[in-house]
Amino acid sequence: LESTSSDDDDANNSNHSSNDDNPQKQPPKKKKKTPKPHKDKRTYLGNPSVTPTALAHSLWESTILPYEDTIIDATCGNGKDCLALARMLFPDSDDSVEMASSTTTKPQLIGIDIQSRAIQNTKQSLLSSLPSEIFYNHITLLEQSHEHLMKVPRDTNSVGLVCYNLGYLPGAPSLSSTSSKVSSTSSSFDYKECQTQTATTIHSITDASLLLRVGGLLSVMTYPGSNLEESLVVEHFVEGLAMLTTKKEGGWRRYVDGIPDYDEDGDNDGDEKEEGGTVRRLVTQALERVVNEGAKGQTWRTFLHKSLGRPLSPILVTAMRIK
Repeated sequence: LESTSSDDDDANNSNHSSNDDNPQKQPPKKKKKTPKPHKDKRTYLGNPSVTPTALAHSLWESTILPYEDTIIDATCGNGKDCLALARMLFPDSDDSVEMASSTTTKPQLIGIDIQSRAIQNTKQSLLSSLPSEIFYNHITLLEQSHEHLMKVPRDTNSVGLVCYNLGYLPGAPSLSSTSSKVSSTSSSFDYKECQTQTATTIHSITDASLLLRVGGLLSVMTYPGSNLEESLVVEHFVEGLAMLTTKKEGGWRRYVDGIPDYDEDGDNDGDEKEEGGTVRRLVTQALERVVNEGAKGQTWRTFLHKSLGRPLSPILVTAMRIK
């Protein structure tokens, strides 16, 4: 601290003169260390510990084999996930064209959405961010339902990831800002009404599980707040994949037989019904396909990533085929 008193000034002058007369040097002052900036430059929403989307991206990056895999974004929406996937599949932008053409397998990114608006948004995003050779030679955008996937990949032996972000198109406009073509279809049309359906979703993720290579990942973001039945079906199906190799008596059949009957709110009503609930029926049919059409001895590790204390928040459901 600087002193303003004359007494202190005299004291300081006295000290200076005595120091000058003293040949012994004063020890140098220690410099204060400035803290180094943290290496993690992710934003709050980009932190895998905070949001399921960031966690999904982290898992995708650890799974994808660059310049080798076939990747399917089955709900490409506005193209944000598709662009992230493209950068994971073709990570070195300067050398990506040469790397992609030099591999024995032909890597492919496939984006699917039933809405033309979603496909156009995704195309614009990818074209503005990627080399044109990568876009035109290695990326396929399909305006169609994701229900049937078996004939979609160019190489069905190298599918490393199939991902879904269920629900409706983010930021979708209402009737007032849509085209006249859409308006003429229905006077009450809203893009939010065009959202993923339980029956087509379960068929699609069943196809996905049949396509994935060993080490491949199924990633599904569900929204219990907008479609609870769909969320429940996805969760039980993925858990059923893990139960294919259970040593418990009755095997996976006993697991699906124990799926409760849910009421319209997704609660277990506690009553035994003769024909069983919709969730149990759809999951049973899907797992039967996986068993009958899939590889013998297939083994899965599955996880449910959900925010505690926030029951209507998005839920990330993942399944990795390890054998």
